[in-house]
Amino acid sequence: MQQYDYIIAGAGASGLSLASKMLHSPLSEKKILVVDQSLTPSNDKTWCFWDADNPPFKDLIYRKWKKAEVSIFGNRSIERLTNYTYYCLRSGDFRNNILSNLKDHPNFDLLETPIKELSFNGSSPTLHTDTNSFEADYIFQSCFNPWDNAEDQPRHPLLQHFLGWEISASKPVFDDSFFTLMDFDQTFKDGIAFIYLLSWSKTSALIEYTIFSDSLLNKKQYEEKVSLYLSNRFNLKPIDYSIERKEFGKIPMEDRPHKPWYKPGIFNLGMVGGVTKPSTGYTFKRIQKQTDAVVGDLLSKGELQPQPPSKKRFKAYDLWLLQIIDQHPKDALQIFNHLFKNNSLDDIFRFLAEESSIQDDLKIMSSVPYIPFLRAIWKTRSRLREL
Repeated sequence: MQQYDYIIAGAGASGLSLASKMLHSPLSEKKILVVDQSLTPSNDKTWCFWDADNPPFKDLIYRKWKKAEVSIFGNRSIERLTNYTYYCLRSGDFRNNILSNLKDHPNFDLLETPIKELSFNGSSPTLHTDTNSFEADYIFQSCFNPWDNAEDQPRHPLLQHFLGWEISASKPVFDDSFFTLMDFDQTFKDGIAFIYLLSWSKTSALIEYTIFSDSLLNKKQYEEKVSLYLSNRFNLKPIDYSIERKEFGKIPMEDRPHKPWYKPGIFNLGMVGGVTKPSTGYTFKRIQKQTDAVVGDLLSKGELQPQPPSKKRFKAYDLWLLQIIDQHPKDALQIFNHLFKNNSLDDIFRFLAEESSIQDDLKIMSSVPYIPFLRAIWKTRSRLREL
C-alpha cells in the first residue's frame, strides 16, 4: 500500500486547478498523486468565465472580449462591458501546461489508469485501481457522482446540454470584437434554447446550440440547429465551411443540497461537489474559488472546513428560476427578455457571479415579471427549507 499526503482523483478542470495551486504553494513540499484514466491533453472542452480584475490562469487565456451580444424576440443588442471582461480557455492548453509543470516536480506523481473505487478503511481514505491501492490524508475527487443511489432526487431535474461546432469559413463573416451570450430560439417549446457563439476571428468561431431542459436531443437535432443558424444569419452553406472540432456536453442544473464529502476524508471537487451555478451552468470560476479555499484551509488549519458554494439567498434565486424553467418555460423566456432589456450586462454578470449586494439583487428582481416568482416561491417552499 503506497502512502501519499494528498491524492487528486481526476485530472479535469477541478483536479488540475487544485494540483496547480498546490504546486505553486508550500503544499508542493507534500507528496501528491494525480490519477486519471487519461493524462493525454485533449482540446475537447471550452471553459469561459467573466472577471473584473485578475483572471485565473491568465497566461492560458485563448480569447477575451469586452463586448457581448444578446438577441431575444427579434431585439438584437451589443453592449460594451465596463467592469468585466469575458474570457475563454481551451482545455487542451490548460491540461498541457499544468501536466507539464507537474511532471517536472519531484513531489508530484502522475498515474494514468482507471480508478476502480474510492473507500475509507476506518483510518484513511483509499484509492483503488485494478492493480494497486493508495492511501492519503485526503483524497480530492471529481470522478464519482456523490448522488448515485441517493434517496434525495432533484425536484427539477434540469440539464444544460449543448452541441457545438468549431468551424473555419471560406469567407469573413464573423465579428470577433464581441461574443454572443444568448441568441434565443423561440421555436423550442420544451425548455429554453439559444445559440452561444464565440468568434475567434473573422473566419473562425465556435457555435453551440444550448438547451435548458430535462432531456437530451438526438445529436443530429442539435447539428441541424447549428447548421440552420449558420445559414440564416451568416449565409453560410455547408460547402462554405469546414468543421474543425465538435463539442458536446451536459451539465446538471442541480436543486439538491451541497455535499462536500464523498466518504470520510474524500472531498468532492468541482461539478460533483456542487460548485456549478445551478441556474447558469457556469463552473470554471467557481472551481477556482473552491480550490483556493482548499489550499487556504490546508495551509492555515491543516484540515478542510468546507463552506457552501453559495449563500442562502442565491440558492433561493436559483431554485426559483429552475422551477420556472422546468414548469413554465414561456414565462422563463419573458424573464430573460426583461432581465436583459432592463439591466446592464455588468449588473447581470455581478448578480450571476454572486458578487451583488442585497440592494443590487432587489433591483434585478424588480426588473422582471414578479408573478412567476411568487408562484415559484410558494411551490418551492418545502425544498428551500431542505437547502
